[in-house]
Amino acid sequence: MPALSMTKIFLIRHGDVAGNSGAKRTFAGARDLELTPLGLRQAEAVAQRMSGEKVDAVYASGLRRAWRTADGIAARHGLVTVRDTAWNEVNYGEWEGLSEEEILERYPREWNARVQDPFNISPPGGESYQELWARLEPAWHALVERDLGQNVVVVGHNGSLRVLLCALLQAPLANARRLAIGNCSVTRVSIGEGGNEPLANSNGQLKGPPVVVDYINNTCHLEGING
Repeated sequence: MPALSMTKIFLIRHGDVAGNSGAKRTFAGARDLELTPLGLRQAEAVAQRMSGEKVDAVYASGLRRAWRTADGIAARHGLVTVRDTAWNEVNYGEWEGLSEEEILERYPREWNARVQDPFNISPPGGESYQELWARLEPAWHALVERDLGQNVVVVGHNGSLRVLLCALLQAPLANARRLAIGNCSVTRVSIGEGGNEPLANSNGQLKGPPVVVDYINNTCHLEGING
C-alpha cells in the first residue's frame, strides 16, 4: 500500500480588529467585528505570503474578521472560503469588550478561577475550553479526514487556535495563554500517514500518530506593517 502524502495545515489568525492592538487591548470573543485599516493591510500581506504556497482548500470561522481575512487567500488560489462556525472564537460572555485589567477589577474571583482551570470554568455567560473543544475537535478531525494529503488554510482566532495547538502538542489547555498567536500570523502543522485517526482523551488532547508543528506565529510577511 503506498504511503499517504503529507497533509499541511496552515493556521492563520485574522487581521487586527478594535481592541487587538493599541494602548487598551480587549477581548473580542463572539462579537462580529470588522477588520481595522491595519487589519486589512495585514490580511493583504498574509494573502500575498500564502500566494507562494500550494493551497487546496480554505476554511474560516463564521465571524467576519476571520472570513474576510480568508477570502483574500482563497482568491489568490481561485478558491472560495468555506465558513464553519465550529472554528469561531471562544465566547467570553460578560467579559467581551473588556480589558484584562477591567475584568480583574470587576470579576477577580471568576478570573482567577478560570486561569486555574480554563478547561472546566467559563467566563460568566461564556464558554469554557471544554465547551470550545467540543466543537473544535470534530471540526479538526473532519478537516484532516476530508483533506488528507492536501494543503489547507484555516483562518481562526487567538483563543481557539491556541487551544487547538495545546491539544495537538498534548499540553494542558491551561498553557494556552503561554502561546503567542499574532494577528495574521502563520502557524503550520504537518500530518503523515495515519494522522487522520479521530482519537482524543477527555482533556482535549489528541492521541494517535503525532502531528508535527513546523513553526508557530510566523510574522515575517508583516514587517513594516505592524510598525
